[in-house]
Amino acid sequence: MPGNEVNLTVDQRILDKLPSEERRKKGPYALFECFQKIPCNPCYTACKFHAVKELTDINELPETYYDKCTGCGLCAAHCSGLAVFIIDESYSETQSLIRIPYEYLPLPKEGDVVTAVNREGQPVTTATVAKVTTFKDKTSLVSLVVDKFYTHIVRGIQLELTKENGIYDREPEDVILDESIVCRCEDIDMATLQKLLDENNLSLNELKLEARFTMGPCQGKTCTALLVRELSARLHKPVEEIRGPRYRQPLRPVKVGALAGYKETGK
Repeated sequence: MPGNEVNLTVDQRILDKLPSEERRKKGPYALFECFQKIPCNPCYTACKFHAVKELTDINELPETYYDKCTGCGLCAAHCSGLAVFIIDESYSETQSLIRIPYEYLPLPKEGDVVTAVNREGQPVTTATVAKVTTFKDKTSLVSLVVDKFYTHIVRGIQLELTKENGIYDREPEDVILDESIVCRCEDIDMATLQKLLDENNLSLNELKLEARFTMGPCQGKTCTALLVRELSARLHKPVEEIRGPRYRQPLRPVKVGALAGYKETGK
């Protein structure tokens, strides 16, 4: 069926962001796959090499100065939307190294062979974990070795469910209550989430209203998958049956004259 076809194409917007072929051969570089104009600037503030163009407006899309970028990964670790990837096409003649932000538990280990997925979460190939680096804010960068063909296709690792019916098979008390961050935008950790679940907040909308999950700059890109996982385990339901939160469009005042087509003359 067409709907089941695996997408192996690369968005032209991403191709337009790539550095020159000469620069790509020199070593790792940060690729910002960010296309939404939202108030967000952690990539700019995190870069110690001034490799991110200064934002005159916090809603601007980030741009990389590839001549200054070292591929250190700080911008990827601090991006709340998980939209920054570190690409090293100089890894070998046949393989590339891709460092992806990863905020799930358990973490893969060096040497693991994992299922690599595209931007839609579709499995596309296997990858070998070369290294796992965890930063102070609990975000990890997982370095994946893939065939060069998949350099700009692979962007994640498939989550493994432990039951065929799609229910996460573990009891809530098996969760390690630590400071692992669930929602980076609002700085909410796993212990806080489990406390909310214990208080019978058992829907995504209730969690949103109680603690502002999904309401930060990334609009739930980071935390929604984690919330669904925890609700699946708590409710013993397949993830497909977990309903998402209610979203509302942002509002701003509009003058009545604008609705009537009136233009101010300044007189």
